[in-house]
This record gives sequence, structure tokens and C-alpha cells, in this order.
Amino acid sequence: MILRHTLPACSLILISLGASAENESALGGTDGMRLGSSDESASSKIYVVQLRSPSAAEYHASNLKPLASATQQKSGVRLEKSSAAIQSYTEKLESEQQQVLSKAGAGANQIYSYKFGLNGFAVRMSPVQAQKLRGLDEVLNVWEDEVRPLVTTDSRNFLRLFDNPGGLRSEHELDGEDVIIGVIDSGIAPNHPSLADKRKADRPRVCRSSWAETTILGKWLCRSYDRKPDVPDFEPVENWGGTCESGEQFEATACNNKLIGARWFITGAENSGPIDANEYRSPHDADGHGTHTATTAAGRRVSASIFGTLIGDVEGMAPRARVAVYKACWLRPSESRASCNSSDLASAIDAAVADGVDIISYSVGSSMRDITAPDDVALMAATKADVLAVVAAGNDGPGIGTIGSPAGAPWVITAAASTRSGSSSVEAMEVSTPSSIAGKYATREALFSPPLADQDPIEASLVLVDDNDTSLPSGNNGVRTDGCQPLVNGDEVSGNIALMQRSGCLFTDMVRNAEEAGAVAALIYNIAGDPIVMFGESGIVDIPALMIGQADGNLILAELDADNEVSVVLDKSLLLESSDTGNIMANFSARGPGPVADVLKPDVTAPGVNIIAGFTPEPANAMSGENFAYLSGTSMSTPHVAGVAALLRQAHPNWPPAAIKSALMTSARQNLQNPNSAIGAHPFDYGAGHIVPNAAIDPGLVFEVSDDEYDAYACGIASPAVDQARCDELAAAGYSFFSRQLNQPSISVSRLVSQATLQRRVTNPGNEAVSFNVQVTPPSGIRVDVNPPSISLAPGESASYEVTLTYESGALDLWRFGSMTWVSNDHEVRSPIAVKPASINAPGEIIAAGGSGSRTFPVQFGYSGSYNLGVHGLNAPTIQNAFVANDPNKTFVRFGTGVTEHVFVVPANQLFLRFSMFDALTDGNDDLDMYIYYCGADGSACSRIGESGAPTSQEQFNLFRPTPGYYGVYVHGFETDEVAGGPGANYSLLAWWFGENDDAGNMTANGPAFVAAGTTADVTVDWAGLLPNNIYLGGVSHITPLGLVELTIITIGN
Repeated sequence: MILRHTLPACSLILISLGASAENESALGGTDGMRLGSSDESASSKIYVVQLRSPSAAEYHASNLKPLASATQQKSGVRLEKSSAAIQSYTEKLESEQQQVLSKAGAGANQIYSYKFGLNGFAVRMSPVQAQKLRGLDEVLNVWEDEVRPLVTTDSRNFLRLFDNPGGLRSEHELDGEDVIIGVIDSGIAPNHPSLADKRKADRPRVCRSSWAETTILGKWLCRSYDRKPDVPDFEPVENWGGTCESGEQFEATACNNKLIGARWFITGAENSGPIDANEYRSPHDADGHGTHTATTAAGRRVSASIFGTLIGDVEGMAPRARVAVYKACWLRPSESRASCNSSDLASAIDAAVADGVDIISYSVGSSMRDITAPDDVALMAATKADVLAVVAAGNDGPGIGTIGSPAGAPWVITAAASTRSGSSSVEAMEVSTPSSIAGKYATREALFSPPLADQDPIEASLVLVDDNDTSLPSGNNGVRTDGCQPLVNGDEVSGNIALMQRSGCLFTDMVRNAEEAGAVAALIYNIAGDPIVMFGESGIVDIPALMIGQADGNLILAELDADNEVSVVLDKSLLLESSDTGNIMANFSARGPGPVADVLKPDVTAPGVNIIAGFTPEPANAMSGENFAYLSGTSMSTPHVAGVAALLRQAHPNWPPAAIKSALMTSARQNLQNPNSAIGAHPFDYGAGHIVPNAAIDPGLVFEVSDDEYDAYACGIASPAVDQARCDELAAAGYSFFSRQLNQPSISVSRLVSQATLQRRVTNPGNEAVSFNVQVTPPSGIRVDVNPPSISLAPGESASYEVTLTYESGALDLWRFGSMTWVSNDHEVRSPIAVKPASINAPGEIIAAGGSGSRTFPVQFGYSGSYNLGVHGLNAPTIQNAFVANDPNKTFVRFGTGVTEHVFVVPANQLFLRFSMFDALTDGNDDLDMYIYYCGADGSACSRIGESGAPTSQEQFNLFRPTPGYYGVYVHGFETDEVAGGPGANYSLLAWWFGENDDAGNMTANGPAFVAAGTTADVTVDWAGLLPNNIYLGGVSHITPLGLVELTIITIGN
């Protein structure tokens, strides 16, 4: 998947106190404690400005009907950008935008104009000018540009698309004909066979088989048909508003009647840092990710081979859907995966809506835990324009709560990733002797070494290296077999393949030491898990380097320990075919709950592991020459869902996006498991479940969502998509602003204090009257009442019902899962239920100011019994002052350019840990990010546990009950202004932690001694004696008879 930076509010420190495969080595520390002061810089940055007037998509939607009650719906009518009304309105928007832009003053240079997804523009200007525009009545929101990374043959059969009866591709003859899928990604490989608009001339069946392609006799008998010219297979698309933009190694003629459009958006990326020298300034894909997602969704059937080995026929989900590509993601220097700027993404969404796409495939996202970014707002407007967006859940699993923006939005379909049954192939080496372990073993080739494909096969023996040193260059512990120091057994290694253990030094150093000892290649075995791709600086070594997994490495080591010679063959054409077990959730797939309380995410899961699809044969920083590749990620499951949605759009062209989303969710199956576990998966893993396309075509009932309901939801989360006047209008019309009341095909209550009632509405999308009765599988200890329990609907008719959840028994403060299903003679319409009965519902954080003071806040209770309050802190921060250089590559690498290390030792029995940076505590207008590592009790083994990457220096990382030991905080100079001696930033990093028994004597908390379920009582916090010019942090713990169940953070600035 592709990521971005995020944007918190920027203000004075006492007003805005909140903030919204590498080598490891030992930690070193920095000292010094001094609070800095704010110094506003005049340096310019890119900002996205949203105006208050509705976008063209919102204007179009609002004209379809007047403001209605919450039970009235509209039918989707497509936006036509060429209509006189829309053209007139967009001209009005352009005029308004220019008027607002002129008020910024001299030096404000417009980059993009947004009219369809957003009403606004991207502009390079100074922070002072940005603040000036924020104060205008015409301006609804101003974001600083941010960066998002890309999220990274048997799927058709696994999804049963060709079942007979019932298959969408077989019985229903659906193939996506004339549906347009817009792919916002890293571009497209021109002239890719999967996107050709011509087919081979007619030929006998035998000459269409793999036998004709792979056997000498077949090739000879069918040779005459191969000489016939290809024939057209696609007609031009009507009412298409897109174009084919040319650029480096991409001509306008690269588009055709299959690939009908290609645009590229680079201005934001260019203005935020260097682009890789091998990138194409055009729609040409230098990454491969965009080509893979596009062909997964809509690639036509072609024969695929990798390194000369025939894999078989591959085909997208909707092979006759048309593809329009919007390249908004670009490679940074030496990176192998692109990243995307929000200004470019917003422009791509704007263009896709205006061009007339039906579906957007969006394998882009971030860990941002709210949904108020520009692409969140633009995708909401796209939904109102009848454009369905499918978004990757992200690859930050398996921890819960790892889904971010824009995947957390209810107006998109969020796709998790799971396995599919079938086979896949990976690069391999072959062990020829001894016979006991002979066979193929999976490998991953390094990106910094000479390509194995450019060399003849290498046949040699493996020799375990010895550098006679158990320490690393950094001073940390190593092993003699890691090759991090010059080898002492060069005579044995010379002419053979060096076998080395992965350790804590640079891969390039290891391979260079092997090469200097005379090795013909280096084989590194992982110390945990499967092989990974090794990164490093190119041009340092001249021998190929590969990695094998831990288990395979142990097999080889056992033979060498027994004094058996191990001979291997390294050849790029070697592939290892393995069987894949289906219905296993991918470990990397991000998990729910979503970033907004009471909206269940993800929505569905689909195949996303070991997916073969198109690839660019000319990648900038990867192995070249192949038209196809296996990739894994929620980026791969997303186009599966987008392609299936195209089949549903073909079958039901008048269904709005919410109806398609509903059909895929309510027809899903739940027979999935988590990896390495016999325990079944649950809704935080897969949402409603795995898509079942053949059932989704006739779902029985659908949950539709009106534009007014989306706007009311946006009011409830303070989204910049709507202004206060619109919220007032919706409130007067009776709309609920609560997330749990949005008409989703799922039910989620994150804090059930005794009882809650939710409203839902279903519509009969069919042509016949239907009757349903409800069946409930309640979460453990929760009573679920549905009223009415039966409904009967005529075609097109809707009915509302209430779902009441009541806590009855069982442990509090734990998530539980169940479902409710509307059942008829031939339909089951299932909604998952996720609920967490809460003993207490208290504020997460109280922020106040002053050396002494008092605050009172309400607490709801879901139990009856005794209640106590614990006081922790208030503690002053530990402050480390430092300097970080600017990173010209804008890519975080631990111990790399533009990174400063900080070390903190956290004692045992701590309740809460926070690291923070503030805009006011840097010496200019800087964008600094934080990366947090836990390094164990002795600081020797580090792993990343979090990060904070806002577009300014307003960063925060929180950890409840931190493990004692060493924590490394790495400050990255993503973008800094000029200081004496060059670009960089002086800053202060603040850290607080407090323990379970850590009353500093400067705060008290008072509340009731006994409480009753279903009641609310006040808690009062008093503090005194705080020193000036400081920020204190503490907590109030809420203690029930079962112990501490909730913590309210108290932050006091003085």
C-alpha cells in the first residue's frame, strides 16, 4: 500500500498540546534539557486549500433532490462534466478560487485547481500566507501537503466466478463490459499485453491451448494462425471525458480502447523532495505496483511467464472493463516502492470523477487515525457523484486498530487481504547434493548486487564464512559467521558461494567481505522467518547476493556441521511452485476497529497473497525484463474487490455505490482463520467476511446511504467536508450525527454502557416482493432485540428497524462479536455485530492550563459497585535538545542522513509513556517526524513499535503499560528550513512516563465511592504548585472491583 504524512492543527504549545528491512545496532544517547521558542519562517510549502462552496460533484448531487428526511433516498444519476450546468458551475468555482488565491498576496503560485472531488486548489506559499487564507470566510480548510506510501492465476476459480450454475462470468455472462475502473497508483506499463485492445485472429480450439504454446508440435501446427494480424476486440467508449497524456517513454498512442486514459500528477511530489533519477515523468510505471493493480482488476486473459518459465493464463476480475490510469505516486531516490503526495492524489481523484470513471481502485493509505485529509474529503465527494471507491486496508497488521485513512471512511469499501487456494511460484535456488536435502529452496535476490539474470548459472559449493569476530562494527554482539568483518577462511571461500548469517551490519559490508575473499556469490540466511529483499548502495559489490529463510538455512547448516558438502545452483530461471492454502487472513493485513469509533472496519476481505498479475518490464529499482510478477498486500486484494464491483455495476448500472458495498458485505462468508492458529478469524480481521461475488449479484436487501446521511456523519466527526451551516441544516431536519447510527451493513458499538439502540434501513433492490424474518447470533452476554422482527417489502420499497443491544453478563471492557441476519426463502442478508460492553466511559484526555486549577468531567458507568480513583503524576517532562539535518531524500533510514537518535530508559511498572515534539519547540518552519524503537532490557536488539509523521513537527507517540527497558526515538528531518551552516533544525524532544504508584503530590481527584449501572457522575481534578514554562503530564485511573479499567490522561501547560 502507499502512505502519506498527516496533518494536525498548528498553534501555540499551550493551546495545541495533542498530536494527532533495516539493520539493527546498539543505541547511543544524547543529553541536554532546554525549551526552545517558536520562530516563524517565511519559507514556502505546498498547501491544499478547500473553499466553502460545494464541489461540482456535491453541487450535482444536491440538485437531484431537496433536503429530505433521513428515510428518503435518491437514485444515482451520473455527473456529466460536459453538461451546460456543470460547465457553468465549474467556471464559477474557478473564478472564486482565483479571487481567494489573489488574497494570499504576491508569491503564491497555484499548482492544481480542484473542482469535482474538492472545491479548492493546491498552492505553494508561505506559512504566513496560509494562515491568512485560513482566516477568510470563503475558506473551509487548509491542509499542508502530505506524503502517503503505496500499500503493497487462481483467484477467478477461488472466487467461483465460473461456477455453473450461478457464476458471474459463466451463467450471468458478466465481464465488466464498458465499466470504467480508474486506478490511482504508480502508473502503467505501456503496451502491456494484459491491456491490449486487440485479440489474436480466430483459430481452432487446439491452437488456443497451452499445448499450442509450449510444445514443438503445437507451435508448428498452429504457426499459420500466428502469422495472421490481430483483430479489434474493443469499441470506443461513449461519453468518456478522459485523455491520454504523453511524457517520458509514454506516447499518447499508448492508450487504446482498453486502456482508455492515462494522466500523471507530479507537481506536489516534485515540490516536496527529489524524484528518483530512473522515474518516468509520464504515466509510465517505474514501480510495477500500478500495473499489477490495474491488471488484477481488469486485465484481459493472457499467457504469463516469469524468467522464461510458463506460469499459465492470467486474467483480471473484469477482463472487458476499461482502465483509466492516474499516476500520482512516485519513486524517491533508491526506493523500490512509490509514495504519493496528497495534493497529487486529490488532483487525481478530481480528474477521475470529471473524466467519468465508475470505480476507483485506491491502494493508497496512511496510519493517520482520523479521516479528515484531502483524499478522504475527495473520495466522499466521488461517492456522491456515483463513483465507488475501493481502498486498501493497509499492511500494518496484525495488531488491532491499525487501519488508518482513507480506509477508515464509511463511504469507501475497505479491503483486507487473505489467501486463496491454488499455487504460486517464487524465485529459488537448487541444492544438488547431498541427496537428503536436494531440491529447490525459496530465495530473494538483493537489489544492490549485480542481477543474477545477467549471468550464467552459478554451480558451486557452499562454505560457511568465519570472520573470527563476535562483535559488530557498531560494538553490538555479532557472530563469527555473519561476515561483518574480513574473513579469515578466505582459502575455503574462494571460488565457492559464501554462506553467511544475517546480523546487525550492512548487507553490502557482508557481501563485500565475501567478494574480497574470492566468493563467486553470497547466500545469506535469515535468522527469523522467510527471506527478505536486501537493500543497500548499488555499485559496491560485483557478485550476486541472495537470501534464504531461517528454516532452510538450518537444514543446510546441519549438513555442513556433519561435514557434508552442499552444492547449489543459482539460476534466475529456477522457480519453486508451492501450494497455497486458502481462507487464511494475511498476517500483514491491517485490523479493525476503524479509526472512527462505531464504524466497523475493514468491510470485506479478498485474495491478496501471492497474486500474479502484470508488472512493468522496466522498473526503476528492481529486476527488469518481466511482464508479470507475484506480489502480496492489501494493494492486491483491493483490485480484486474493484474488479468484482465492476461486474456488479455492469449487472446493476443504476445501483449507487452504497448498494454495491452492501451487496458485497451482506453476502460474504466467514470461514476464515488467522495464520498459525486454529482459532477462527473475526470481524476486526475480515469485516463482514470474504467476498462471494456470485451471491452479491442478488443480495435480497441493500443498505443505502443518502448524501445527507454522509454529511451528518461528517458533522459528527468534525470533518472539513461540511461547514457549520450545513450541520445546522441537517440537525434541524432530524439527522443523527452519531457514527453508530449511519446506515451501514454492520453494527459496531465501542462503548456499550448498559444499553444502546441503533437504527438501520434496508431496501428491496429486486423486481419482486420479499418477506424476511430476523435471526440473531448474539455476542456472548449481550441481548440483541430487533424491532420489528419481520419485514415485507415491495420492489424498491424501504423499511427501517431498530437494534437494541443490552449488556447482561460476562467480562466488561472486552470486544465480543455476533451477527444478525434477515432470512427469506432464498436470501440471507447478514450484518456483523462488534460490541464492547464498558464498565466506564470517561474522557481519554483532559487538557488545561495554569499553575493551579480545577476541572470537572462526567463519567458514565456500566456496572454497579464500588468506584475508586487513582492519581498518577503530575510529572514534568524529560527534555532532550538536539539538531537534525535535512534529509534531501525524504526517506527515513535508521542511522541514515537527516536522522538524530535519542535514548530513554523506562523503568518497570509504568502505566503510560509519551514522546512529543511541538512546532513551537523547533527553531523554524520544519517538518520533523518521530520513529520509535523498543530495544529490550539491555538496548541490544531493536524493533520499530511506532511512528508519528505529521506534516509539521507536531508529533506524538503514546504507549499504555510500556515494557521496561531502552527506547530509541529517531527524529527525522523530513523537511527543514535554512539555519546557520545549512538546512536543518534545532528542536526539543519531550518524554513523560508515570507509574501505577506515582503520585507526585500536586494533583487530587474526587468522585463517587459507589456507582450504579446506567448512571453518570462527575469527577473533579484539582492541581497546584506547577512550575512555569513547563508541560506536566499525569493520569487519573478509574478503578472498579476488577481493578484499573480506564485511564484519563491529564495534560497541564503552565
